[in-house]
Amino acid sequence: MKTAIYGNFLMILIPAEFTPQKVRRKLRSDGITSTAVTAADLFVRKRVGHRLLNPLVERGIIRVLPRHELKNRAKKTLNVGDGAKSEPSVFVSAIETGYLLGETGLAMTSGFEVILESADTPDHARQALMAMCSRELFFGRLPFQGLIRKTPPKDLPVLDTVAPLIPRYPTNYYHWMVETAPKIRYLRMFEQQTGTDVTVLVPNNAPPFVKETLTHLGWPVEQVTFATEPIYEVQNLILSPYPERSRTELNWLRETILNSVLNERRMADSDSRIYVSRSNAISRRVVNENQVMEVLKPYGFERYHLEDRSLAENVRLFNSADMVIGPHGAGLTDIIFTEDCTLVELFGARLNKVYEKLSKTLEIEYNPMYCQSEGADIIVDTAALEEQMNTIT
Repeated sequence: MKTAIYGNFLMILIPAEFTPQKVRRKLRSDGITSTAVTAADLFVRKRVGHRLLNPLVERGIIRVLPRHELKNRAKKTLNVGDGAKSEPSVFVSAIETGYLLGETGLAMTSGFEVILESADTPDHARQALMAMCSRELFFGRLPFQGLIRKTPPKDLPVLDTVAPLIPRYPTNYYHWMVETAPKIRYLRMFEQQTGTDVTVLVPNNAPPFVKETLTHLGWPVEQVTFATEPIYEVQNLILSPYPERSRTELNWLRETILNSVLNERRMADSDSRIYVSRSNAISRRVVNENQVMEVLKPYGFERYHLEDRSLAENVRLFNSADMVIGPHGAGLTDIIFTEDCTLVELFGARLNKVYEKLSKTLEIEYNPMYCQSEGADIIVDTAALEEQMNTIT
């Protein structure tokens, strides 16, 4: 009875994002408290976040430090790009004293100015800052007193030379792999130029793919600290640039991990065709997935639940793939590791172009397929799917 009441409340609060179906699954999976907190965070981000944050920033109540000022204020700034036109001003900055929030990796100066470079690229930093503040409010411990009064909490844990490596959404594979892990490249350049060892701060209770990625990128385990506290004082705060999602960055990530996982042996001579299933997810399940597989099987497709596999297994799998099909979701991120691939992305009512953009950057053939929605899920037109397979295979 109590669950039903909470579910009805959440659907009234955010009807567009929390369908009845999604609410029920979330409640069964995570319980009432976690579902309510997630709903409140979503409501703030989608409905009122900008109206709350923007006036505070514009009036200087919450102060921000943009990229160009960060370069001027840092005690040391090193250019670490390779000179490619795609990354004309890649730099790492060292700040003498600063603060890091453990839930999102949001960084602040000693005067509690929020460093926008720790949120996103300049064009998207304000939007990202709002989302990160909301997450800290509901999942972390956002120090509003510090932000507004410019005074830090007392008795903070102190770290030495540290760089944040925490995605905006700590358990999301796309945000980790595309927006966070490429920072390792720049941190390594900084270490080589300065002779300084940098420790990275990663999410507490991080999913296994975080540790696996760091291992395959060759980052020493002794230079990893897990964010068990809500806020840290950092004596030597190192900030790498927020990744631009460029071909240069993605190629470095791809080649470094492939060389580790495959031991210099490519798998492209044994083509595979992958259907990425979300049947265990909260949303965007394909309702008629069995019928979809009946269509795809004759074309050589196999169904995979990527969350049940290791990073290395998925890297090998995608490296041998010539076609990937699946509903929009983080599992499609591994197209990074393909050699020559076609991606067919299935959409319901809500569209998101992140994998279209990623495919364009990677020069992968991309084909969206727009499907019927059923609540938070998708119903695929199998006749249309068959026609598309005949066209692109």
